[in-house]
Amino acid sequence: MFYKIISTTALIASLSVGSIAIARDAQTTSAIDPSAPILTMINVLTPKNGDQDALVAQLELALQSTLINEPGFISGNVHKSLDSKHVVNYAQWEDQKSLEAFVAKLQSGNAPDMAQVFTMATPDFHPYKIMSVHQSKN
Repeated sequence: MFYKIISTTALIASLSVGSIAIARDAQTTSAIDPSAPILTMINVLTPKNGDQDALVAQLELALQSTLINEPGFISGNVHKSLDSKHVVNYAQWEDQKSLEAFVAKLQSGNAPDMAQVFTMATPDFHPYKIMSVHQSKN
């Protein structure tokens, strides 16, 4: 059912993804813990018009205006590919139920800043569970 909701959302361009918000004073890396019961969403967005910077700006706006206020949302990070072809959103949610509640809000038209992201890009997103973390010894 969850995948059907997400697929429907992408198809109607009303929805992706995971800072899904800009939390400049919080460190996402501190929450990357395989024992933590969190849901990670990784969304690769391909700008439809090739304007990577405009997509980044809209995603950051959506994260700041909407997602940071959503129940269950932990953090989101925006990554810009060096080839200018993609934007990646790495977002963390407390659980799948919280994410599904946001998707329902998005589908009902109550998250217009995030909906705009999906009109500007083709999303490819999937939920993940953290399996392991490896850090440098240097």
